[in-house]
Amino acid sequence: MLEGSIRRNLLMTLPALVLVTAMAAITAGASPSFLGETNLANLSSRLLPVALATLGQAIVLFAGCIDLSVGSVISLATALMATLSVPLGWAVVPLTLIAGALCGAVTAAGIDRFRINPLVMSLASAAMVKGVTLLILPSPGGEVDYGFYALLFESDRLVAPPLAITLLVYALATILLGWSRMGRIVYGYGSDPRAAFARGASPRRVVYGVYIVSGMLAAAAGMVLSIRILSGDPLIGDAYTLDTVSAAILGGVALTGGRGNVIGALFAAAALVLINNTFNLLELDTNLQSIAKGLIFILALVFFMRGKAGEA
Repeated sequence: MLEGSIRRNLLMTLPALVLVTAMAAITAGASPSFLGETNLANLSSRLLPVALATLGQAIVLFAGCIDLSVGSVISLATALMATLSVPLGWAVVPLTLIAGALCGAVTAAGIDRFRINPLVMSLASAAMVKGVTLLILPSPGGEVDYGFYALLFESDRLVAPPLAITLLVYALATILLGWSRMGRIVYGYGSDPRAAFARGASPRRVVYGVYIVSGMLAAAAGMVLSIRILSGDPLIGDAYTLDTVSAAILGGVALTGGRGNVIGALFAAAALVLINNTFNLLELDTNLQSIAKGLIFILALVFFMRGKAGEA
């Protein structure tokens, strides 16, 4: 890592790890069914889309940018799956991933060519993608080929495709971002774009690269969601934008770029999934979930901003 040692970056994952452990311990103590294999399998299936989308957001944040179109791309992917999976079969998978990549490329083009602020451009992209999604699928519905569900979610075991995919994707991301030239370029650009450019990094490639990857991961998350509910929903991704940013920040990823690691983001994504599961198992008011997530986001920001000030 170009900013701080590996040890420092790993230490930044501790708040997410502590939260996951605390939530699991509290819920297990209050609800015996928490540790049941059915519930654990349910957790892994719910974690997969959150983890995929959070990884994309984290990669963009590593480069010092932000992607507020994640939720809209997720919704678009569910709409494409719900309308095209039956007639096209498996061909819908690359088509949906390409759609996500194009969404990311549009955001990157606005940032690179027109010098629009990443936050503003990604917000504009979110609005455009949402409009396209509503044209494709005005209301929840459609049908997703059951073959996709049988492959991903038919098993009630913890060790099943959702958990395997999550671990495989994050293992690959850890290797590529932590021990490859590509990862050093992304971190270097997020830490100091001018210095990275002086060392031969291409700002255009970095910006396009991180947003295209984020778009594809968001599309993959949307596909998983649509397969899980066997339909599409033009608004289902709305909550994921804040969730992915919250998970990334809680996992130790700096909003200013150049710092953090994907393992922390994975722990934080798991924490958000556990919050939902805890509220459901303990029969708490689910309307309080958003309040809890918002408070966690604020606390994470305060914690890491103070930590950064202490390092200065």
